[in-house]
Amino acid sequence: MILLISTCRYNFHEYEFVKPISRVVEKCNVSYDIMRYNEEIRLNKYSRVIICGTALKDFDYLNYVDNFKWIVDYKGGVLGISSGYQILAKIYGNQLEEIEKIGLYKIRVLRKNILAEKQEFYAYFLHKYALRNVNRKLIPLAKQNDEICMFKVRNKKLYGVSFHPEVLNEEIIIKFLRNI
Repeated sequence: MILLISTCRYNFHEYEFVKPISRVVEKCNVSYDIMRYNEEIRLNKYSRVIICGTALKDFDYLNYVDNFKWIVDYKGGVLGISSGYQILAKIYGNQLEEIEKIGLYKIRVLRKNILAEKQEFYAYFLHKYALRNVNRKLIPLAKQNDEICMFKVRNKKLYGVSFHPEVLNEEIIIKFLRNI
């Protein structure tokens, strides 16, 4: 059983940012629940968590980063997508920079990892903040120009992607569900 966390301030945005991910999860025959970022997160029955993205100008989730402190002690896998990537970065003490990116861009994989087998691939980006540098707690996995667009938390099964894999790279979500 996995948990999808919506970071959407407005429920109707979930049709664009949560529903496509739930469809991928359903294709994998995995049961899931959905919770919202501003609720108390209860993890007792979830082996994996996906923190879904939200609209370009929706930043309310950044007021609730403390709701995600459970991530530090969580033993399961977490995939943070866009705003979820930002939350993971902040929880582990990294500074987000204003890097607005909208559209299709080529990604260069820096390290082999279980989520991305190809050395280069295209992905769809829709964000206002991302990382150019990370502290020692995060391992950069891929870049788009000078942006670190994929990372792993050192010694954990926690991954962040600044792009939206539900748009062009469903295999990343599937690999996360099957291998973490």
